[in-house]
Amino acid sequence: MLGRFLGSVVVRALGSTLIWSWIFIWGTVLSLAGLVLFLPFNPWVDPRRRMMERLNWLWGRGAFWSTPGLRVELVGAERLREHPGPYVICPNHQSVADIPLLLWLLPPLKAIAKAPVFWTPPIGLQMRLSGHIPAGRGEPGDAERVLERAQFWLSRGVHILVFPEGTRSPDERVMRFGQGPFVLAARAGVPVLPVAISGTGRVLSKGRFLYRLTGHLRVEVLEPVKVEGEPRAVASRVRARIMEALGQRPPGNAALPQEATTPP
Repeated sequence: MLGRFLGSVVVRALGSTLIWSWIFIWGTVLSLAGLVLFLPFNPWVDPRRRMMERLNWLWGRGAFWSTPGLRVELVGAERLREHPGPYVICPNHQSVADIPLLLWLLPPLKAIAKAPVFWTPPIGLQMRLSGHIPAGRGEPGDAERVLERAQFWLSRGVHILVFPEGTRSPDERVMRFGQGPFVLAARAGVPVLPVAISGTGRVLSKGRFLYRLTGHLRVEVLEPVKVEGEPRAVASRVRARIMEALGQRPPGNAALPQEATTPP
């Protein structure tokens, strides 16, 4: 039994080292490619940064190319075709693996991410070139700056990705949602798109280095929700809907009325 356990740890440690090395190398290659391509595909020529979005897709796809033991499932993709958006995309957050997973599976988007990520090589450079948005540090005017930048992209038809929990869940349970993404959606006049992610917390949990080399990752796109009324109340109801999709028990008074789920 002990030998089997040690063997499992060794295999996971070796596999995880190879995966992290591949992600770093692949990210470096794409970041350098982005730096070169940014000259001909600058914001005046390519205002939506479509070329950078293609590189982001390649990074997300490549990150999971190195984990052939993981089975990835996308559910509800037809909703993206029925309601093309733009949206404020609001997923639950279990793992750092969520970000490359969504860059691979969802349409092109700009993410609001913590400011230190933009200084983390190699992905930080690519995030800057792509037009992703650093979150505020709590300084005066930060919140308004983030909202204005996000509204700018939404006005161009680009989706905005925000994790309403603000950080990764330590136990896969959906934590309380902040109201910021819902305030943004209300101000921009766009719906939010709830997305339920499962499996990533088991594959690479918060604060862990070792990957679980096999598993099932599931991303479910739920019905769009128009933000009407108090954003905090809508945030609570959207959280409940994601929890229902994940098989978790939502708060007792947070059911989302059916007539409020889809935008007109």
